[in-house]
Amino acid sequence: MTTSVRTQSITGGQIGQINDRLATKLRESGLPLEAVQNVLKMPGNMAFDEMVAVFRKHVEAQNDIIVRRVRVDRTRTPMEAINATGRNKYLSDDTVASMPQGEGDEVDVYFIPTRRFVPAKEVPAFLAQYGLVSDPRAQAAVNEADPAFADEHPNGTQWGNNCCLAFSRWFSKRSVLCDRDDCVWHDGWFLSGVPVSGK
Repeated sequence: MTTSVRTQSITGGQIGQINDRLATKLRESGLPLEAVQNVLKMPGNMAFDEMVAVFRKHVEAQNDIIVRRVRVDRTRTPMEAINATGRNKYLSDDTVASMPQGEGDEVDVYFIPTRRFVPAKEVPAFLAQYGLVSDPRAQAAVNEADPAFADEHPNGTQWGNNCCLAFSRWFSKRSVLCDRDDCVWHDGWFLSGVPVSGK
């Protein structure tokens, strides 16, 4: 089941949390008293409108994120995890063997739309800004559970020295690629990851 981060309108409780965090940051900011007072005296709410606009940008970035909860058989070898997806395979055996083990028998896998070209070397930082790390076994489990998922949501992840796992429909065939490549992920792809342990 696809879970979008899109929900009902912001609640009073959420506004309270925002106020608390903002208050903490303002106390830590060391902003000069007189300059702050001058801003508060300015007509309109320009400074506050700008703060809301920045927060809105972060919220809207979450709207197209897809979250899938999936069971992951960590006892499988990397090749078994790929074979279980039943897709046409384009593989480098060395890259497949390097697939990390990952953690957790049941995890939430996040698929983040790229919305731009993302070079391979930037993928770890791209995922980190959402508090995520690569988990190719969990990604494979999602594509095993829902073979049609990658038809509309081509998805990939990376680990190590530009090792990648990518699921898509290529020439009308459902395919999986696992190789080492200094590639660029194009707009329209989704990069996958799981929350960093402890988050």
